[in-house]
Amino acid sequence: MHGRERRIEGLLEPGDKILLIDDLITTGKNLIDAVNAIRSEGGVVEESLVLIDRQEGGVRNLNQMSVNVHFFIKVSELAKKLFDINVLDEKNYEEIMKQIKNKKKISE
Repeated sequence: MHGRERRIEGLLEPGDKILLIDDLITTGKNLIDAVNAIRSEGGVVEESLVLIDRQEGGVRNLNQMSVNVHFFIKVSELAKKLFDINVLDEKNYEEIMKQIKNKKKISE
């Protein structure tokens, strides 16, 4: 909720198609809340665009709501690229990959 404490800011007519855009997706909770708010007002949400997928179940959770999630990069790919150009050392890279693996097990 922003601005005037409304769930949806601006004009939304029943049947309007909405593209959700966010910087990253973790579990998808914020996007799921947005989908529910938009749909409750008659909007149609079928697509979402995010910069980074943190690989913690959010894409799957939105897919279960019939929302396709498009992302630029997965956090594992980003970590690998940063490791390859020596921005991340091996210890930090392995730690990130371990965390992704553990989160994936939890969310399954």
